[in-house]
Amino acid sequence: MFKKILVPVDVSLTTDTQKLLHHAKTLAEQWGSEVDVVSVIPTVGMPIVGSYMTEDFEKSAKSETEAELARQMEIADLHGGRHVLVGTVYDRVIALANSLGVDLILIGAHQPDLKDYLLGSNAARLVRHSAKSVLVLRD
Repeated sequence: MFKKILVPVDVSLTTDTQKLLHHAKTLAEQWGSEVDVVSVIPTVGMPIVGSYMTEDFEKSAKSETEAELARQMEIADLHGGRHVLVGTVYDRVIALANSLGVDLILIGAHQPDLKDYLLGSNAARLVRHSAKSVLVLRD
């Protein structure tokens, strides 16, 4: 059905990541799909916040995230592309999905906080703005 699946994960949420990777592996096996997994490190944002970060903060965060993503994929026994990006989550995921030519984005959803009702979650933004099919895995 879908030949290429992109799975955005937050590697700091181990249980959620493992659930998503498990479902991605199951779907990929059923459909004969390739899987790419991405974790996006959010930008610091305000300059005053960034001024408290060391110069190598982004490089260090990216290196640690790459290692954790590899570990999580190994635990899930999921083989595929790994990507660690820096920026706004939904923007970077949409851009990567377009550049990879994926058919499906598989993303998890959490119980919304008040801020999600006002700003919207990454899953909601992906559903609204992506030209790709999006499958939201609920808790």
